[in-house]
Amino acid sequence: MVRTQLQIDDDVYEALRVRAHRERKSMSAVARELLREGLSGPKSHPPRGQRKFAFVASGTSGRADISVRHDDALAEDFA
Repeated sequence: MVRTQLQIDDDVYEALRVRAHRERKSMSAVARELLREGLSGPKSHPPRGQRKFAFVASGTSGRADISVRHDDALAEDFA
């Protein structure tokens, strides 16, 4: 195991302290678990604001057949 130091905001520190106390673990153990989960999570689904195409599926056209008739729908809108 490697020893390191992190600087965290006061509110993050307090949340970590409370969680460690609640789970009856050290703050280091909880931080390691959270880091491990965060770093090994699914890479194909980053947080919504960080996705390259975050606008995809952000709205609805109101048309059930849009995936089949997309060319026709675009032609209608840009004609």
